[in-house]
Amino acid sequence: MTPSRLEQFADGIFAISATLLVLNFAVPVLANANNGELTNALISQWPKLLAFLLSFFIMLNYWRLHSAMFHGVRVLDHTTVMLNAAFLVVAAFMPYATNVAGTYPTLPAAAVLYSVMLLAGALLGFFMSGHLIASGAYKLNEPPEQARATYRRIRFSLYIRVVGLIFAFYLPIVSYLIFWVMIIYFLSFSTIDNSST
Repeated sequence: MTPSRLEQFADGIFAISATLLVLNFAVPVLANANNGELTNALISQWPKLLAFLLSFFIMLNYWRLHSAMFHGVRVLDHTTVMLNAAFLVVAAFMPYATNVAGTYPTLPAAAVLYSVMLLAGALLGFFMSGHLIASGAYKLNEPPEQARATYRRIRFSLYIRVVGLIFAFYLPIVSYLIFWVMIIYFLSFSTIDNSST
């Protein structure tokens, strides 16, 4: 197993999962439809649209963080491969959690499921990032600053996701708002996208 093969597999999972998010939408079926009824039916899908956008940007951030995490990795071990696989299970499950959240946005069970998936992704990313740093996986056994910064960002996101999970039990909409603020904040980091060889 080489780092490039692992990254290629991860890229495929992220791309497929992000694409599958759009399957949460169904074309409204209306008997004797007119423009007004169709417009109302389309507008009524706004919760699914918000869930789609939130999850798409979360998947984008997962992909960015994964790339930053593995930039400069020279060796892999079994623990890294298994943590990566578990992280990708969460990514692959996101379309389902998104569909539930978009269909039942005000119900705590939907928000809790969504929040648990986000927390699981952050935990696995935290363990994987920490393991890469501690195991000497990087060139010259010295993790680049980008890897250390990624580790700190993931650790910080854990706290936000725990708060989001707590709100999910009582105020689901507040939970989703917390995740929107979180993802906008994390997408603002431009240095994570910088590349050097």
